[in-house]
Amino acid sequence: MSRPVSRPGAPGPRPGSRVRPAKPLGLVTAYRLVLEYEGGKFQGWQRQGERQSAEGVRTVAGSIEHAVRQAGLRLVTLMGSGRTDAGVHALGQVAHLHLEPTGAPSHRDLPRLLEPHLPGDIGLRAAYSCSPDFHARHDAMSRSYLYQISQRRSGLAKPFIWWVKQRLDLTSLERAWKTFEGTFDMSAFADLDAQDDPRCKIEACEMAQSGSLILLRVTASHFKRSQVRRMVGAAVACARGEAGADPARIARDLARPRPDAALFWSALAAPASGLFLEHVRYQGDAGPGDLKPMILVP
Repeated sequence: MSRPVSRPGAPGPRPGSRVRPAKPLGLVTAYRLVLEYEGGKFQGWQRQGERQSAEGVRTVAGSIEHAVRQAGLRLVTLMGSGRTDAGVHALGQVAHLHLEPTGAPSHRDLPRLLEPHLPGDIGLRAAYSCSPDFHARHDAMSRSYLYQISQRRSGLAKPFIWWVKQRLDLTSLERAWKTFEGTFDMSAFADLDAQDDPRCKIEACEMAQSGSLILLRVTASHFKRSQVRRMVGAAVACARGEAGADPARIARDLARPRPDAALFWSALAAPASGLFLEHVRYQGDAGPGDLKPMILVP
């Protein structure tokens, strides 16, 4: 159920990486949660401290923490695998939950206790018992995001797609999307904090069609803020012939970002509505599987 939190002799952080936060002192009962949520009415994953209470800012983590307390459980820590931006959805967000051991339920009973207190736009897909050493963010090997572009207007799927009205050159779209594969400086395609390492290794950029939908998936070890939406927006700008947007320019701004590059690509960022955190992979896990839509648009 628990063990001391320190690990003498553990290697230090990699150069350029953030220091792993210390685990809670004492003993905890730990769970690994798999969650889905509709992000349209949330200001992202991360709870925003006192501002959330004072201004009624709605976040996914804050809503789950509230459910834990309403269920009569003693919360120690809740942390997700990544901080999805405002409006972004999740099909497979992973979080670790630490509770004080006294009165902590089994992982089998946890969903039954939490679900009556969760809002309708959050679903707890699974709960597993895990070691207190498991860290949803730092132990993740890769994350996969799915983006859904619709080639027609939909009366049902609007919250989960980006309807692009212009005709798209699918050859140009795929070429531009594939340009992002590799290790690059993402300064032109993300909002970076001063301490951030701008480099990102993108393992795969995939594209498929399903009915009227174009599906884009990107898999990487980690992502920067707004990165996927800017990548999608850049690829779509190339596909619809936007002035100044082409795969060669993407490649140049990945190799050596120009001073105006971030401003140019940020203006073309795709809306949050079509974006899903699809899958988080840990040691021993399978990948995200076949590229499939979240909702059908025939």
